[in-house]
Amino acid sequence: MMDIINKPLGWVLKLCSNIVGGNYLFAILIFAIIVEIILLPFGIKQQKNSIKQARLRPKEMAIRKKYAGRDDKPTQQKMAQEIQELYQKEGYNPMSGCLPLLIQFPLLIALYNIVIDPLRYICGLSTDAINAISNHLGADISRGTMGVLSQIRAHDYSYFKAFEGLGFTEEVYNSVPNLNIFKVLDLSVSPMECMNLDAIKTVSGWLILLVPIITFLAYFFSMKMTRKLSYQPANDAQQAQTGCSNKMMDITMPLLSVFISFGVPAALGVYWIFKSFLGVAKQAILYYAMPLPKFTEEDYRAAEKEVGARVERSTSVKKSGKVVRSLHHIDDEDFEDTAEAARKHKEALEAQEAAEAEAKKQAAGKKKGILSAAPIKEDERKPESSEGEEEKSDEK
Repeated sequence: MMDIINKPLGWVLKLCSNIVGGNYLFAILIFAIIVEIILLPFGIKQQKNSIKQARLRPKEMAIRKKYAGRDDKPTQQKMAQEIQELYQKEGYNPMSGCLPLLIQFPLLIALYNIVIDPLRYICGLSTDAINAISNHLGADISRGTMGVLSQIRAHDYSYFKAFEGLGFTEEVYNSVPNLNIFKVLDLSVSPMECMNLDAIKTVSGWLILLVPIITFLAYFFSMKMTRKLSYQPANDAQQAQTGCSNKMMDITMPLLSVFISFGVPAALGVYWIFKSFLGVAKQAILYYAMPLPKFTEEDYRAAEKEVGARVERSTSVKKSGKVVRSLHHIDDEDFEDTAEAARKHKEALEAQEAAEAEAKKQAAGKKKGILSAAPIKEDERKPESSEGEEEKSDEK
């Protein structure tokens, strides 16, 4: 089933190899450019979809603001329902941006099969011919025929004359890709095979070990730049909560590419590097050729008015004009849309309490002053004991 994709792509890669004289490094670069051109219409569709979503940002932000600070499940469901109704009304489908990703996945698998099995998909040899040639060379093809290419190139065509009846003609021999780039880098070797001292001592060995490292850097750079050049969803609060998740993805996905590129021929890692940089270039072209809309504060306020979102909660005040505490607004400072109103309410409440405390202090001072100013009448009564003693002295 996969041959429906593998054979046409193999023919394209063979054409690229013939253009550059069999140099597989440049053939992969040209092939990566062709793949990006093939995927360009899907990239344009995805960018148009992003522009359509970006145009809905003010209204979506207004809906989210209307329900800000209310985390109960029914409220969140109602908010999601309103956003979905907005999407349907404006003709936006959130799932339409997944199509380019779904198409790229089988292409990557097809490319992997082509790269590890060039005798089949580039040279067009049958299974019988491949088995006969590998047995003749004493080569293991359990992981693909890429490892056989260097051994085939090490001999003249006369060495394989006996296999002409199986389709291995001189023309096919000349079409065998040359994976030994500049005679210092063999792209048919995997980095895992170079994890030994003998390989590291050679220029080809440490160059191949650099491929997974460069793959990581290229993938990390492409993810960062693609996110920067793409539209980001309007849910800023959710973005803040998932910020750590995005950072984890920025690390784990490139690490996964390193893990994969270690066990496959270096040619696939090189393709991954080229594709990462070309993907960023394509996204930058689309970003500047089809820019995303930008909005002002007036646009957001107009959307809030249309949706019916509250702009700012007023300070709780009694009819008498007195500021009061309210349990309904106890957590207003925790949310962006009510923080400013909550701050003003808190300042007004503190000022009122300070004024009340000062009034009580002054009232207490006045009361104390009145008491200290009043004259104190002396007690003219004599102690009972003293009167008794005087009576006894008179009797004597």
